[in-house]
Amino acid sequence: MKFLHLFIAISMVSAAPAWADPARPLFDGVTYEQRVRGGAAPTVSHIVTLDLTRPGLRFEVTPKDDSRGMEHVAWTASEYQRKTKAQIVVNASYFLPFAGGSKGADDYYPKSGDPVNVSGAALSKGTQVSPVETDLDIRVNAIVCFKTAQVLIRDGQVCPAGSADAVAAGPRLLEDKAPQSFEAFDNNYAMTRAPRTAVGLSADGKTAWLVVVDGRQKGYSEGATLGELTELFISLGASDAINLDGGGSSALVQQGRDDQPQVLNRPIHTGVPGRERPVANHIAVFANPAR
Repeated sequence: MKFLHLFIAISMVSAAPAWADPARPLFDGVTYEQRVRGGAAPTVSHIVTLDLTRPGLRFEVTPKDDSRGMEHVAWTASEYQRKTKAQIVVNASYFLPFAGGSKGADDYYPKSGDPVNVSGAALSKGTQVSPVETDLDIRVNAIVCFKTAQVLIRDGQVCPAGSADAVAAGPRLLEDKAPQSFEAFDNNYAMTRAPRTAVGLSADGKTAWLVVVDGRQKGYSEGATLGELTELFISLGASDAINLDGGGSSALVQQGRDDQPQVLNRPIHTGVPGRERPVANHIAVFANPAR
């Protein structure tokens, strides 16, 4: 743990934002801000803050679609927002089969409409979409559970009775304000700056955060290590946080004008900035119009 604390302390200095725009309201109880860290390794972080006490705010995870023989049919976050008319959409679970593809090419998998399975447990609208799976991905060591606007992050892949939606992922970043150790994971994965998607929760359960960090884009945003991502949640005031699928999957989309999707971050897929990756499932936020 000494190494972890030292690493987090270093991250506190390196992750201090050089610039942050004022948080602006998107919908009732939903605000958005962008933080930019300059220097040799610039990083752009996108932060959606959710007031869980606001009437009408609720979460939903992508329902099961086994029409192609697997648990889901893949869609980009923009495509999923267009289908559901959700106010906010982010990517969620790790998934298989997967092939990253060549730079700028179309030899990746899945494409939109292709069948995929998520790695680990998933719930949608009270239905088990994917079972507990502990042997597929070592990173999947925790779960985020939703019941309307209630959020819970806990170890393992089982939610409390009554949970309606859930995504198992990881690694867990924070537990009761304590940074978690990443020693069990490949150092290249934990300590390399990369695009990241994550969820955080305040100690009183009244505030949640959806965070997407852009990465792999030299001169614009290098991304975040897991330690730097943890420190970002600490700076926001989170008590608990969980890492979701990242890399080329990381995407943050809002409902824009005429109900059309507006991408808030800069995804990168097959090495192409701005290109979204089709993924297995998503976390969607529904909220009322801004007051």
